[in-house]
This record gives sequence, C-alpha cells and structure tokens, in this order.
Amino acid sequence: MLVVTLAAVLALAACSDADSGTTANGSPSAGVTSGVDRGDVSAQQPPREPECDAPCYGDAESAGTLSEDTVVEVSGMAASVRTPGLYYVVSDEPGTPEVVAVREDGTPVARVELAGMDPENAEALAVGPCGDDPDVSCLYVGDIGDHVGRDHVVVYRAPEPDLADEPETASVDAEALEFAYADGPTDAESLLVDRDGRPLVVSKASFDRDTGETGSTRLYRGPADGGEFEVVAEIELPEPENGLLAALAGNVVTDASADLAAARVLLRTYDEVLEYRAPDPGADVAAFPSWPVRRVPAGNVLQAETVTYAVDDCGYLTTSELTGVVAVVRCTG
Repeated sequence: MLVVTLAAVLALAACSDADSGTTANGSPSAGVTSGVDRGDVSAQQPPREPECDAPCYGDAESAGTLSEDTVVEVSGMAASVRTPGLYYVVSDEPGTPEVVAVREDGTPVARVELAGMDPENAEALAVGPCGDDPDVSCLYVGDIGDHVGRDHVVVYRAPEPDLADEPETASVDAEALEFAYADGPTDAESLLVDRDGRPLVVSKASFDRDTGETGSTRLYRGPADGGEFEVVAEIELPEPENGLLAALAGNVVTDASADLAAARVLLRTYDEVLEYRAPDPGADVAAFPSWPVRRVPAGNVLQAETVTYAVDDCGYLTTSELTGVVAVVRCTG
C-alpha cells in the first residue's frame, strides 16, 4: 500500500510532457544481478534487447473500473486458470475473508470465501500449481505486506473454485502456509508460484525519502507447504524512464505475474511494467532475474498495484489502487 495524495501525483504529472509508461513493444533496460544467495551475486549483465517477435504489445487501453463495492483498495490480481476470462482481486483490508472474481472490465461475477483466511495485510495474488498436485490449479493469497516487522508471514492456498456457471458466491477451504524470511522481516507485495507449487516473493525495497535512494530488491523462494523463504537472487531494476512516483516512493516492485508455459515474468512498479523472457521455455521461473528484460506498456495507471497475464488471450492487465481503473494491454503479433 502507498499513501500518496492524488493532488501530489497530478502535480508531478503536470511537470512532465512524457506519456507515462507506454513504451511501444518494449525497449531495452538495465541488466540484473543473480546469485545463489546475497553473498554470491553475479556481475551486472549488459543491456539486452530481445527481438520483438512474439509477443509484441499494443498501447494500454482502459477496460473498466473496479468499484469500491467490489474491492475497496485492490492490492492483488490474478487470472483464473480454471475459468479463463475471469480475474481474482483482493483488498488489503485487515481480516478480509474473500477474493472477488471479476471480468476484464471490472464487473463482479462471484465473491469467493476462503474459509480459514484471516490476513493482516493481503498484498498479492497468484494462481499456480497446487503443491501436492501440479495438475490442479490453486489460488494463492499472499499475506506478505509488512510495515511493522512481522516475525512471519502467511500464504493462503486454496483450490480454484468452479465458476463456470457464474455463481454469486462460492466457498473453498484455505490452508495457511507460514513462512519466515532467512534474513529477517521483509516487506513485499508480489507473489509467484513455480511449477512445483513453491511460492516465490519479490521484496518491496526500502526507500529513503531524504536521499531519494531505493534499497535492494530480492527474490525469495520457500517450500510448497511452508517453512523458510530463502534468497535466490537479487534484482537490479532499471531506473524508470519517467519516474514520477519513484521520486515519491522509490523504484519498488508492487506486483508480479508469471506465465510458466511461456517462461515469462512481469514486474509492476509504480511507474513501469518490465517483462523478463527466458531463452529456454523450460527455464525455472526462479531464474528470471537473469533473463533478458524489456520495458512494456504500463498505461496511465495512478498508484499501480497489480499486474497479471491473461489466460484466455495474449496480453496482460494492470490496475490502480487509487482509482480502481483497469488497463489492458493486448498483443499485436
């Protein structure tokens, strides 16, 4: 969650003639560093420019709006695998017991209770293989926001509900998977799941308002059924081309999404969307910080908190926590 007034954002935007985050098709960005742990980080890689063969993206377009009746402050979004065309959203309100399934335009379809879920700060959603059955898709809710130094965090896992008939309500049982970070309390808003159902978390770096410096961004992975999150890589994010919100809150990651079949990962920051593409389609998603990376269209989305690949189409969605606006970016080839 970011507390930034709309007036402050608009004032900064008025000072820039640039179109925020709509880089056509994807431009090269700075390299990344990757390693086994924080003490074994490889040298910075030179910028690499993937050919725009497929997918190439068009400009971001407004698809609709998430109303406050649907979700007060959207903090996570993930595309349904079981019911393609629907998207789960979650609010970061303490104690929220549900996610809401919506269409691309933000229209609510079903409220899904996750029995047993009682989060302190739900900041992320993912849909991926279940830990005990990789052929079945599960919904993962990341209670991983940490503004106060929690000694552990929780990822709630539940089988995806059947929403084909678009029921107004549904309920599934959720498992509470507890994790502690190997290097101490960590704030995060981004959750991925690998092919074996193991959750991965991208940290939300610290930001020093006095110096304007953003701290390190780390990638963690934990066991499928809970335990310890260990650092598997450090990510060096490129400086944003038009860092309006980075100047206020840092160049930090607010959400992530993985397309495991295509071996691609999206990272959302307040100003940009970055796409990492594996040279090998069978690559481990935990290796994404070493993959070629490019900027892709981000849309005019204030206080962007989510990003998710589409399942029923080629492209992705991103939303604003501040206004509820849903932007869609479609493939052009």
